[in-house]
Amino acid sequence: MTKKLQQTLEYIIQTAGQSDDFVVTRAIVDEKDAVLVYFHTISDQKQVQSLKQALQEHKYQKVSPMEMPYYLARHVIPFGEIAFLDNLWEIREALSRGDILLLVDGMPKAITIASMLIPHRAVEPPLLESSTRGPQISFIEKIDVNIGLIRGMLVSDALTIKQFRVGYRSRTRVAMLYEHDVANPNLVSTAMKRIQAVHVDKLTGSATLEQRIVDNHWTLFPLTRSTTRVDNCVKEIGQGKVLILVDGDPTGFLIPGTIIDFFQTMEDDQHSYFEATVVRWLRFISFVLGFYLPALYISFADFNPELLPHTLALKIARSREGVPFNAATEVLMMQLVIEIIREAALRMPKVMGQTIGIVGGLVLGQAAVEAGLVSSILIVVIALTAVSIFVLPSYEFATVLRILSWVNILAASIFGFYGVMVVVMAGMFHVASLKSFGVSYLEPISGEHWRDFFLDGILRAPIPMLDKRASHLHDQEITRSADYTDPNQHPMLEVPRKSKKLRKWRRT
Repeated sequence: MTKKLQQTLEYIIQTAGQSDDFVVTRAIVDEKDAVLVYFHTISDQKQVQSLKQALQEHKYQKVSPMEMPYYLARHVIPFGEIAFLDNLWEIREALSRGDILLLVDGMPKAITIASMLIPHRAVEPPLLESSTRGPQISFIEKIDVNIGLIRGMLVSDALTIKQFRVGYRSRTRVAMLYEHDVANPNLVSTAMKRIQAVHVDKLTGSATLEQRIVDNHWTLFPLTRSTTRVDNCVKEIGQGKVLILVDGDPTGFLIPGTIIDFFQTMEDDQHSYFEATVVRWLRFISFVLGFYLPALYISFADFNPELLPHTLALKIARSREGVPFNAATEVLMMQLVIEIIREAALRMPKVMGQTIGIVGGLVLGQAAVEAGLVSSILIVVIALTAVSIFVLPSYEFATVLRILSWVNILAASIFGFYGVMVVVMAGMFHVASLKSFGVSYLEPISGEHWRDFFLDGILRAPIPMLDKRASHLHDQEITRSADYTDPNQHPMLEVPRKSKKLRKWRRT
């Protein structure tokens, strides 16, 4: 920018002043022309009025134009974060963020005062990741509030926040949170480089950023763990992971993500080890049922009924008596109906969504059986499959399971049991080849880190045994807790020692 006020103002009006909420207010600063420029829809009007009043009422001292910006910041401007800018592109960016721009004729720098005022919703309980115990706090669309929630729950001076601007039009704020003395430095540097390498005009949310920085863009499996729960993020940051937040999106994602992460929740730590282990195994069983059950029904009913027990094979044959379609067509029809009901319940208003899901499923299922279009056993199979998918705590991973079940159904419809096995083997090869920010996607199932696999993988050991962080993340600090017992017991709790004579007598 130049020292000429009119020239700078004309440039800003031509580039950023085409909108109807663009406001230019004239003022006098030390007997020189000045202007306040801002967007009234995102700037705090009370701060604008206070600034205008302060500029008018102040008794100015003789100051050179070079020192005028600093004089105004020290003695005149009563509030806000102040920045001195002389780059026109940075000035336009600050203006678009909601800052108030102060220009004075003859002054070589512009002054921006942070005053963005955008309403946002209050902090609410999580909708997709509900739990029975623990904090019920989820992120909102305001990134500053989300960072504050993390800092409020994780009171640690090691918590580090790095912020970026992504999108040369949207200039969306992106924050990366981690503990600098725990997280792997290679993980942190890799994440920073990938975020800085994203060159787009607009960043619309965390999902678009996630898809641009992951290792494999073509896989169905989520390579990061998306979450809206603050307690989940605090736990994983303490484990050495990195949390990435995007302004305007209430969903953050944690890196790296491994397949075992999608079967774990923060709620596991809130219950006893026995209850948490049972629930975790219930998720594993639900994953197997959601993936295999419809395809195995097709395989056994249409291709290999001799593999079933005799009584069960007769039951299936009786239930399919009079049905005009084969088992593959039955399953495809009912799976399509379930998907339609699921999407309708998701898109409908909340008051009607649950009613549509329950009533629609019951009515359509009963009507299909009475009409003789499908067998009654198939209704049980499809219902158990649909319910099993929702047992998984991650919505993204549950969506992947729905897609994979369709692939398995198509393979079973064409090749029978052999098609199911081919899909399983191809999926295992694909998953074994995946990496998330340098960490194998199968960790800790791969077998190298057996402690992670047993103590906090397929099992959830008692909390005192989880004194080490996950070794497959290669953290700087691996110790998470240590048992400490004060040797000086309280006098009222001291257990009296028995005499030597009494112990000797008892031995004899």
